[in-house]
Amino acid sequence: MATEVALSASSTDNTIHVWDIRSGSSLFSFKQSQSLKGGLTVVSKPGNGLEVGSVVSAQTDRAILNVYQFHKDQVMHKMITSEKMISVTASHQGQYLAAATAAGKVYLWHIPTGHLMRMFEAHYRPIHRLVFSYDDSTLLTASEDASVSVWLLTHLVEEDRPAPLYSWSDHTLPVTDVYVGLGQLSSARVCTASLDHTVKLWDMATGHLLTTFLFPKPVSSVLMNPSETMLFAACEDKIYSVDLYKRRQDQTYESIGGMGRVESVGIKDQHQQQNKPSLGSIFSGHTGTIHSMSLSFDGTLLISGAEDGECIVWDVASRQSLRTFSLHKGPVTHVSCFLRPIELQPNASNTLPMPWAPLKRMMSTFEEERRSTSLHIIQNTAMDMSIHHQPIEEGSFSSESERHKIRKTVSDLRELKVIKANDIENNILIC
Repeated sequence: MATEVALSASSTDNTIHVWDIRSGSSLFSFKQSQSLKGGLTVVSKPGNGLEVGSVVSAQTDRAILNVYQFHKDQVMHKMITSEKMISVTASHQGQYLAAATAAGKVYLWHIPTGHLMRMFEAHYRPIHRLVFSYDDSTLLTASEDASVSVWLLTHLVEEDRPAPLYSWSDHTLPVTDVYVGLGQLSSARVCTASLDHTVKLWDMATGHLLTTFLFPKPVSSVLMNPSETMLFAACEDKIYSVDLYKRRQDQTYESIGGMGRVESVGIKDQHQQQNKPSLGSIFSGHTGTIHSMSLSFDGTLLISGAEDGECIVWDVASRQSLRTFSLHKGPVTHVSCFLRPIELQPNASNTLPMPWAPLKRMMSTFEEERRSTSLHIIQNTAMDMSIHHQPIEEGSFSSESERHKIRKTVSDLRELKVIKANDIENNILIC
């Protein structure tokens, strides 16, 4: 039976902990790492988005990315970078790694080969959050300059001076977090959180603002449940949960907000009726600012990490604290929940580590990329380890296949926009 674990890290504690979310017991730990908020990411094994193969941590005091794997508690690879990185993320299929600097630059690497695919200036201020969309077709960057940019991966790989697909600048203070919902580019929704006390919900297909949720305090972290019917926002030491759909008198449901409307959460409006229920429920238990949140796969458990050094596991339905993980000796800046790695399963057999090539500090030419070869792990249902490693010429299969998928997604998006425009024109003519 597959079980879930949580991984938590701190900005001052040198240990990354892996623990069971159901029992709270510690299962494993990585040594010699300190991570700022947004400075750690889990990396899926190539081609298997549900199986975590590595953990990457941007070090707070030097230009190094530490790569860990579940075979040992020490650093597996030390990746020296051109600049000190403050945030890092990986694509869901384990093919790309992106990292950002305090100067607003973004570096994009191809993990199997280590090639630096692109280095570009995305913002004018530090970038504290990087997120890939669920289909890996876009990369989102959030900055202290109060803006969020959406970049097509195909543009980042192929264009010398990529321009963002969207640039959202509706926030008035630094953006603290970004959450991308499920689905492809043409159907996904995005939540952005900011110190301006708001969470904004966006439509990825059009780039339009759907709803603004106004909270009583600055928002430090945001996410939605798997069905995207509930939103969670961390405001200082409290978490607000907001139902995104409300039941009507005819027992049907309608969405909250829309059309750019503003919805207040936890704030009493002077014109609000006394008997009208307030929008949002509260999780209380932390004594410091909450920096990170994650949900179990079924959405029934919420895990939060805060400045008080504690991780709390909450029951979403009752909003009650079930257990607390307190082994960290400093502020918790990262929590994530994923399936228990094979290496940590009881009676686990020896498994091969996820292959990593050294991350290059200079961009490679196209000819260099085509000449290079890399060892990819090819999944084999028979588990015949003698043929488990197969060399693939870079550029002839993996990259071209990925680029084809991205181009198709972009084409679908453009077609969707044309259809929507025609629908709007027809409605105007009818009126």
